[in-house]
Amino acid sequence: MKHTKISSDASDFQLPSTYARIIARVAKLQERDLYKLLVGTGLPASILMPGDETFISGDQQLQIMHNGRELLGSADFGLRLGEQLHPSAHGPLGYLALCSPDLMSALFALRDYLPLRLPWVAIDINVSNETIHCELRIQMSIDENSYAQITIAECFAMVLQSFVEAVLRRPATEAVINFAHHKPAHAQCYDQFLHAPYRFEVEQSSYILPGELANAPNATSDNASFRLTQQLCNSLLEQTPRSGSSMADRVRTLMLLRPIESIAEPDIARALFVSKRTLGRRLQTEGTSYRRLKDQFLAELARRYLLEPRQTVEGVAASLGYHDAAAFRKAFKRWTGMTPKLYRQTPPST
Repeated sequence: MKHTKISSDASDFQLPSTYARIIARVAKLQERDLYKLLVGTGLPASILMPGDETFISGDQQLQIMHNGRELLGSADFGLRLGEQLHPSAHGPLGYLALCSPDLMSALFALRDYLPLRLPWVAIDINVSNETIHCELRIQMSIDENSYAQITIAECFAMVLQSFVEAVLRRPATEAVINFAHHKPAHAQCYDQFLHAPYRFEVEQSSYILPGELANAPNATSDNASFRLTQQLCNSLLEQTPRSGSSMADRVRTLMLLRPIESIAEPDIARALFVSKRTLGRRLQTEGTSYRRLKDQFLAELARRYLLEPRQTVEGVAASLGYHDAAAFRKAFKRWTGMTPKLYRQTPPST
């Protein structure tokens, strides 16, 4: 079996061996053939045993994906793999989404805690009145239109689809799915897996939903379980290897883990062992800024808090560090285009 050439930075990432076992199932391997999945990785067969919690490197995971695709002998391997990555396959992250109060909370859970499971990919979420735009960001160098890029993009679409449909309890036919890669030879298989229209050779792979679904309630919502699982995910996130994370990802992580009064730019820079100036420069090279990241973070928290009927606007303002409710209202309108009162009055989609 040919060893795939993997970008060197893939070795910076650490992933749980859980996904190697899922790939073994997708490739329909019997016990006697499991070793074939690990050719070129240097890994022992024990990592494929249930209960194993070994972390493997990104390049080892990519090699396993390549081996699995060859062993299955089917070009739609990425779609088949993505089909297995339903919420329950992601451990605490999946459970957090399943007990979240609404669709946006589920999507934010997927975005915020994805480093627990797949640190080499990230999801950027932009919300407006018109759309919920979920964009795939691959955080390592992969050749354009390579099998790895196509497989990851297909898995991304399937994962988003499964999380969204778990909340909506129905096929998300109103979504639009964009793929950055060219139309593959197995494109005719996409209709068997995807429930929404899709297109190829778009600038960025993304999963787009109508904005009116943002407040769609989750039928399996459990606020107590949601909060407890969120605490667990925060704890796990602190322990997860993330040497390949971008500076923006590290800033987001610290914002999630620190008290709201300790997320000022100098505090975050100090926690990252860099100067405020260095932090700003590195974020600029990644196409963002500290203010933008903080605004996105506070806007998401504000949306979540406002969905709690017992929370007053003044209480939400105080929770976000605003001593003046009027200043919070002004900031919320800048973030979302509507006042907190109007946001609360916007009826959830059913």
